[in-house]
Amino acid sequence: MRTSLLTPSLLLCLFFTSLTWGQVTTPKSHFGFTPGDDYKLANYDQIRSYFHKLEADSDRIKLTDLGTTSEGRPTLMAYISSPQNLAKLDEYRQIQKKLALAEVDEAEADRLASQGKAIVWIDCSMHSNEVTPSQHAPLLAYRLLHEDSPEIRKILDNVILLLVPVTNPDGLQMITDWYGRNVGTEYELAPLPGLYQKYVGHDNNRDWYMLNLPETRNVSRVLYQEWFPHIVYNQHQVAPFPARIFVPPYSDPLNPSIPAAVSEGISLIGQAIKERLALEGKSGAVSYMSFDGWWNGGLRSTPAFHNMHGILTETAGFYYATPYTYDTAKFPKTFPTGVPTDKPSIFYADPWKGGRWGLDDAVAYNVSASMAILNLAASMPQHWSRKAWTLAHAQIEAGKRGSPYAYVIPPTQWDASSAQEMLRRLQANGVQVQRATADFSADGKNYPVGSYVISAAQPFRGYLVDLLEPHKYPELRLHGGPVITPYDSSGYTLSLQMGVDVVRVNDRFQAALADAGTLSVPSPVLDRKQNASFWQIADSLKGGKAVELTTAGDFVNDGAKAAYRLRAPRLGVYESYRPDMDGGWTQWLLDYYRVPFKPLRNETVRAGKLKSSFDSIIVASQPMNSILHGFQKEVPNVNAPDFYDSSVAPKSFMRPEYTGGIGMEGAMALKRFVEEGGTLIVFGEASELPMTLFPLPVTNAAARGGVRAPGTILRLDVAESPLNAGMPTRVNAFVSGAYAFDSSLSDQRKGAAVAVKSLANYAKSDLLASGWLAGESTLKGKSAVTEVQFGKGRVVLFGIRPQFRGQTFGTFKMLLNAIYLASADTVGR
Repeated sequence: MRTSLLTPSLLLCLFFTSLTWGQVTTPKSHFGFTPGDDYKLANYDQIRSYFHKLEADSDRIKLTDLGTTSEGRPTLMAYISSPQNLAKLDEYRQIQKKLALAEVDEAEADRLASQGKAIVWIDCSMHSNEVTPSQHAPLLAYRLLHEDSPEIRKILDNVILLLVPVTNPDGLQMITDWYGRNVGTEYELAPLPGLYQKYVGHDNNRDWYMLNLPETRNVSRVLYQEWFPHIVYNQHQVAPFPARIFVPPYSDPLNPSIPAAVSEGISLIGQAIKERLALEGKSGAVSYMSFDGWWNGGLRSTPAFHNMHGILTETAGFYYATPYTYDTAKFPKTFPTGVPTDKPSIFYADPWKGGRWGLDDAVAYNVSASMAILNLAASMPQHWSRKAWTLAHAQIEAGKRGSPYAYVIPPTQWDASSAQEMLRRLQANGVQVQRATADFSADGKNYPVGSYVISAAQPFRGYLVDLLEPHKYPELRLHGGPVITPYDSSGYTLSLQMGVDVVRVNDRFQAALADAGTLSVPSPVLDRKQNASFWQIADSLKGGKAVELTTAGDFVNDGAKAAYRLRAPRLGVYESYRPDMDGGWTQWLLDYYRVPFKPLRNETVRAGKLKSSFDSIIVASQPMNSILHGFQKEVPNVNAPDFYDSSVAPKSFMRPEYTGGIGMEGAMALKRFVEEGGTLIVFGEASELPMTLFPLPVTNAAARGGVRAPGTILRLDVAESPLNAGMPTRVNAFVSGAYAFDSSLSDQRKGAAVAVKSLANYAKSDLLASGWLAGESTLKGKSAVTEVQFGKGRVVLFGIRPQFRGQTFGTFKMLLNAIYLASADTVGR
């Protein structure tokens, strides 16, 4: 009787279940095209609305917002799993947290691992001109929600997928709007003029230990405080040509702070991707080139220092959604590593033979890669869960053994605000920070109450050690050639960049410690040693209060002793139509310290009369030719890295309103600006313009000495000057592409300059602080920052990168001082 009553109910349930599968909205019915179609791109608003439609259609998906972007857009994240798993998300999150932080003993870890799920993160189109990942996201989601194959059921039952369809919503909206404006015209392939993120464009993937951007803070909260995924899959779109996709394993060198089991796991996942691609007939997968395992700072690399498997794929892409047919005869014979492009090899087993390549092909590769990862994760969820505990436990035990045992940050810092800035960034990345509640001793030194202590016995020990220890980049050579330079920076020790005194303690010690609590942004202070003093200056000037400084640049309340009275800066920041990340980071720094400025476009510079509107102008690091000439009408090979030889790249044309630079007319306008009393501040490559065209009696000695500094921290000796107010006499500075200013030729350039003064010199000994450097003897003792009096004004030449990626807190003051003193009134003289 019960059977006869229940059977229709079961049949009805099965009917509605199958109906639900059939009712999931297809991408084509929502967008009006299938993402990947030629000449079509789905923008962020369309993708977001589609995912909300999916949530209404299916019980396999739940949506949340991670937070807002730099321009205020919400960033969408989807949980995709079985309905049963989605109903217990918090329970699985707690299980994963206990395992990832090794908060339980081994027996409990075994029990929890048997209950846990594999946690997989997939993010898309952080670099928004790399459109393939964002266009693949709707197709991947639809497949997971619509299909009922054994593979899909296994994935849904054993995996909780955290899918971020667009990691850079602001940028994707810019790119899709630009392409939509140009598609079908002669400008179809033109690159976006300017940055595709409010501040940093491509460098949004260089902010994963600093967390200066809201986008990176929002994601890091999920990764390192909430969900601790086993696999973090970061999708990009620049494969080494003519390969169609780059897949791990990465190339050497391997950072010693990354656990060996993590590196091997990354290679295992990469092999699973390549195997699936090969089985599906998708040729052109390459490994072990271009992307190394050294640097800590990208979304695929920082997780590896957190015991997570950071996976990067770089799928080949042409311009936007425009297809292209490749001629195999024009392929390079080898990759830069010497591996043939037309013959099978271990890391390029199935060479791509050329032909048509469209966005649909790239999207198909990304879907296959995502499915390979999800299938592998689903095949052994207990393995990933137990491995998370094993890795975390091993890191804790290594820290207990010492060397290092802990790091102490004494309260008596040169710049206490920067120390607080560093600590709160470490906290946001999952590092546990404590504070001493009483005096203590460690390694024979005494430390007062209030000292911060970071134990090395914690789950993310590798991340902590990597950011607080100097780096020694290994000198690897390819076929006996020059040293292989790193994918990004060779030395990036955070404490050195930020000017924070961190003491390594090797042996065990006893101390009364309490959790430091969540540290916040420092408060404004009246102390020129602290960067927070610039908040005080900005607040005072905005409130109409006078700010006066001594000749040394210190705050003073006695007007009789004042040498400078500060005014709100009249500052211009040159903003090229060519993407300039260094200029973007400069604008970030100015906004962070509330310094008012106006962007300067080419036409404004060319118009001249700059001194009537500005007291100081910044030109961030970019080649002189780029400043002078900008985009030309024809812009080959700008946005398609699929070509080694620009002569075979298709032609693209830039819209005329975005062509050109400041020209010689603008260069002479900058020269007159300085002669009339303005301050021109230039970084790195931009220093070539005033040195060459004004001209200044200064040359770049580093250009003659074979200097190579691929993202390196060097020691500087700092001179006495109001421009160095608040600076110590020795500072660590970040150098990328070194400049060393030599004024020995000043007598050969008559009448150009009144005086040349070095504000900071490269140290004469013990120059290298972290990373790798060639041509050290050329730099020693030479000027790294030079002030040239020119007419009534001055040019400040920065050979270092004083604001590099918002990381170099230790040299911020040199730039900010130059800005404020350019607008100051002199008093008491």
